[in-house]
Amino acid sequence: MAGIPFKDAGPKRRLEDLHANELRLRLENAGISYPDDATKKELVKLVRENRL
Repeated sequence: MAGIPFKDAGPKRRLEDLHANELRLRLENAGISYPDDATKKELVKLVRENRL
């Protein structure tokens, strides 16, 4: 296999390290609505509240 072995993939990113669009995608995939003008801080809070 030519990919990176899982154990060498690097540290897990924290929610604060994710881009706002990645947070929106997680919420959309879980079927959770969020305001269109939500800040990154609000998106992180929503993801944490719903344990995604």
